[in-house]
Amino acid sequence: MREFPVFVQAGTDRVAAVVTAPDEEPRGVVLLLAGTGRHNAIGSTLSARLSERLAGHGLASARLDYAGSGDSPGLVSQWNPAEIAAATAQARAVLDVARHALGVRPFAEVGTCYGSRVALALVEDPACVGAVCLAPPVLDVGGLGRMSRRVRDRRVGAFIRSNALLRRTVVAPLRRALGARKPSSRFVGAFTHLDRVRLVFLYGGRSAHEDHFGARAQQSIESAVARLPEEQRERFELRTVAGGPLTTFDGLPPGEQAEILDAVVPYVTSFFDHAASLVAAPAR
Repeated sequence: MREFPVFVQAGTDRVAAVVTAPDEEPRGVVLLLAGTGRHNAIGSTLSARLSERLAGHGLASARLDYAGSGDSPGLVSQWNPAEIAAATAQARAVLDVARHALGVRPFAEVGTCYGSRVALALVEDPACVGAVCLAPPVLDVGGLGRMSRRVRDRRVGAFIRSNALLRRTVVAPLRRALGARKPSSRFVGAFTHLDRVRLVFLYGGRSAHEDHFGARAQQSIESAVARLPEEQRERFELRTVAGGPLTTFDGLPPGEQAEILDAVVPYVTSFFDHAASLVAAPAR
C-alpha cells in the first residue's frame, strides 16, 4: 500500500487530500467524504483504517478535507450545510486528479452525514458504481429549522422547547406551513440513478437526530423507494448498525469502529464486483 499527500486546486480553493493506492493496479477508486464544518477525513482514524482495508481489496481511495477545515487552507466564517455546492466541487476536483493519476475510471463513495449529500450529488456521474452513506440527512431544514438553530442556546429557544402546548399549537403548524422538513432534493435526485448505481444508507442505533434518522426520515425513504421499479428497489438498502451516532464515528469506541468497517467494506467491494460482472457479461 502506498499513500500520496496532495494539494488539489478547486476553483479558487486549494484542497488537501491523501490518495491511497494498493500495491497492485487498482480496479477503482473510493472517495471518502467527511461531514462538513468541524469534521475532516485526513485526520480521521476511521477513514485511514478504511483506506487500508480497501487497499487490501485492490481498491484505491482518496480522502480530503474541505477548504477551510482540517489540513486544507482557507477560512470559512460560517458553514451552511444546506448549501454544499463548494464541497461538491472540491470533492469532484480531488476525484478527477486521483482517477487520472491512477489510470482508473470507475469510482464509489463513502460519505458521512452531510458528506453523504456530496456523495449523492456525484452519483449522477456515469462512472459511479455506488455509494455508502453513513447517517445521511434525508430531510432539509427550512426557515423555522434555521431560526430554531440560531436561538437554541438562548432563553427563547429554551422556553419554546420546554413548552409542549406552544410547540403543538404554534411551532408544529408553522413548521408545516414553512415546509421545514422536506425530502432533500439530493436524496430524491439520487434515487433516479438506481438503474445503474447501488446505494446503501447506514444509521446508528443510537442516532438521536430526526433529520438523520427518525420516523419522518424513514417514511420519506420508504415512500421514495416504494415508487421505484422492482429492479431499482433491489439496488437500495437501508440498514441500522449497533452503536452510533455515525455522524461522529471517530469518537466511537474501537469495537464500534470495527463494526462499521466490517459493514462498509463488503458493500464497497460488491459495488465494483457487480460492475465488473456487467462488463464481462456477454451481450444478449
